[in-house]
Amino acid sequence: MQRISIENFGPVKKFEADITDVMLLIGPQASGKSTISKTIFIFKSIKDEIIDSLYNSNLEQFKDSMYVLLNHIKINFLKYFDLKQNCESFCVKYQYSNDKHITIYKSDNHLNIKLSLILEKELKLLVTEILNYKIISQEQHNPFKSLEELRELESNRRLQFNYFKSRIDKIFEETHSSVFIPAGRSLMSTLTDQLQEIKNPDTLDYFTKSFVERINLLKTYFTNDLNTLIQNKDVALNLADDLSRLLKKILKGEYRFNADIDKERIYLKNNQYVKLQYASSGQQESVWILLLIFRYILDETSVFMVFEEPEAHLYPETQSDVVELIGLLANVYNNQIIITTHSPYILSAFNNLLYAYQVGKNKVGDEREAVESIVNSKSWIDPNRISAYFISENGYESIIDEKLKLIQAEKIDSASSIINDKFNDLFNLDE
Repeated sequence: MQRISIENFGPVKKFEADITDVMLLIGPQASGKSTISKTIFIFKSIKDEIIDSLYNSNLEQFKDSMYVLLNHIKINFLKYFDLKQNCESFCVKYQYSNDKHITIYKSDNHLNIKLSLILEKELKLLVTEILNYKIISQEQHNPFKSLEELRELESNRRLQFNYFKSRIDKIFEETHSSVFIPAGRSLMSTLTDQLQEIKNPDTLDYFTKSFVERINLLKTYFTNDLNTLIQNKDVALNLADDLSRLLKKILKGEYRFNADIDKERIYLKNNQYVKLQYASSGQQESVWILLLIFRYILDETSVFMVFEEPEAHLYPETQSDVVELIGLLANVYNNQIIITTHSPYILSAFNNLLYAYQVGKNKVGDEREAVESIVNSKSWIDPNRISAYFISENGYESIIDEKLKLIQAEKIDSASSIINDKFNDLFNLDE
């Protein structure tokens, strides 16, 4: 199991945890939830950054390839978190397996990166393989080759890249595609016409940039209604009806991209529609979550997905529907999910999935159907696959009740308890 360890990094004083299939982070604003989720995302996706960097490097850059590669990772780490060279000392360690880990730490005014011996050794072997391939490829390059010979070379290049991609997946023991869904998604919907016209995407932060790139590709897929899209795919575990039902229920309609006029709309009843930039804030916030989950399930892609504040602008009942949809995603293709949230309704909805699993897993016949009539069994979550933490300026703590295998009720209700206590204090003074 993979593991993260953080000390004195931004608002996070200390955090150490195994990476479970579903991880929930709750706590006050500016407590470090987002920093933790982004750090995990960076280490999960670092393999793709490495392979892209190596594959796109020229032969001259391979002279000190490991030094260049490690320096590239350090510089990007600073950029991703907008860190300055004079920032305070910190240490972040990510463990991919018992003998493979990366540590990035700041000490003595230097940012350092350290790979475990086995990880460094395997990366060096990969670098050598890619270097040899590039040498051979350069020798084969000849602009006077026939068209068919050039097509064959291009085909071989694609095959070779896929081979190196599978190699680095094995090195890091990590096969997920990493997807980050940031907070503030309604802005992406409001500025939908401008997203593809951003002249310099590097002006966006890394996490927003990767999100924008995905939704620009994603939207053009939805030129047809959901039923038509589903009919063209073999959907895992017969999820078609559940996906369609939840997307329509949460969105109160269907998203559609009109390729002819380059416009996005949400179609309501009787074929009426509202332009996406004029839709409700809840629709604008949730639409990309819904469409990304829908597409990745249809594509049968194994993903590691971070959801920041999936509850934003949504009614409590709708938040429960979003959790059911995330539960569907969590139960296919070995997917992994992190959720940062301020919502007690999100935690309560996950408790329903956890409890339904415990109540229904050993039941059969009518008894199982009774449980399934309350909570869809395709969204049940095995308690052994989930972790939940309360993050604060004082540190962190697990909020899973080890005996009940549920998220602790007192943590869910703590905010409302404080508010109710104030009301009771005022009531007692009203004499």
